[in-house]
Amino acid sequence: MVWLLIAVALLSGCGTPGPHRTTALVFDDRAPAGLGHDPDEVHIAQVVAPLIRDRLGLPFPERTTVRVYVNQATFAEGLTREGGHVTDDAWDRSRVAAAIASPHGLFVRGDLLNSMRLMDKVALIAHELAHVNQMEMRRGGRGAPAHWIREGHADWVKYQVLEFLRIRTYVESRDEVKRAILRSPTSIRFFPPLDELARADRWTDAGLRLGSPATYGQSFLAIDWLVERYGIERLHEFNRRFSGNEDPRSHWSRVYPVRYSEFLSEFRARLEQLGA
Repeated sequence: MVWLLIAVALLSGCGTPGPHRTTALVFDDRAPAGLGHDPDEVHIAQVVAPLIRDRLGLPFPERTTVRVYVNQATFAEGLTREGGHVTDDAWDRSRVAAAIASPHGLFVRGDLLNSMRLMDKVALIAHELAHVNQMEMRRGGRGAPAHWIREGHADWVKYQVLEFLRIRTYVESRDEVKRAILRSPTSIRFFPPLDELARADRWTDAGLRLGSPATYGQSFLAIDWLVERYGIERLHEFNRRFSGNEDPRSHWSRVYPVRYSEFLSEFRARLEQLGA
């Protein structure tokens, strides 16, 4: 099996660390054996990327880069210059985000990531790499899956990676998500329906008002149930259909035997039963 190796190069071309460094993913027959002791973000990416590619079958762009920035200012500059974000949006996102995915790879704010515990570092990198996979699957096509599907799937991937690395089992991760939902100050009956989380702006608004359990939590549980019922390959097939020119509204019915609205309704009943 062909493994994925991440080769590291400093853009400055000298031995003095600069404001950022770039990690390029290349195909090779070598890969890190494990996380080791106190791995940095580059080493974590070196370990996680092959797991996602080889064990979950998710694609990466031919050239994928991981750009690590030393602080908020350089992170915002990188998002503006290399990430294609407008200046105001880049500065706003750089204040709170530790990593952001792009069609070409990841932008990582190193100072924030370094303050996190190992499990959270691995989970964040796995989640964002899953977004890179999603972008690659729909490259060149029309539209994108609903935002709740993208975020729920990215969390599904990160919990699989935590299990692959024997940090925490998938079942334990799912149980922790359920506990977070039950502990949420926002009651489940006030969680927004999934169809209201289809757009990024509404997702962001709901997250700010209601918290992570109402957005990431319920979206992950919906994807978990979708995969349990129909398998992960159908979800990947659904994501890949967005690389074509067909009407994006037709993709769900081409892949799943249940109507989209019916699935959402059934999941809502399931979610509220959890609260009961």
